[in-house]
Amino acid sequence: MVPMEWVVMLAWNSECGENLKILRGKKSRREIADALLKVGVECSQEYIRKLENGEAASVSTKIIAAIAKTLDVELIEIMSDLRVEVSKTLCTPS
Repeated sequence: MVPMEWVVMLAWNSECGENLKILRGKKSRREIADALLKVGVECSQEYIRKLENGEAASVSTKIIAAIAKTLDVELIEIMSDLRVEVSKTLCTPS
């Protein structure tokens, strides 16, 4: 397992976007953006739209984890294929 704090960005695709849109339900993008701002995470409703439409190639772990928390879901529900691989050389002492 790789600790989440080691990962800065995650790859994003249209399937993730569709999952996000479904999980958001009737909650508006504005509500989510406002809730994120209250916890110190800047994310515009336009960026949430881009995520939902699969227009973003990647997303910061800080933003997507905060969105999941705001929606009261697990990150794996949004990113069902989430897998993290770390090169062995990354953790090899130099």
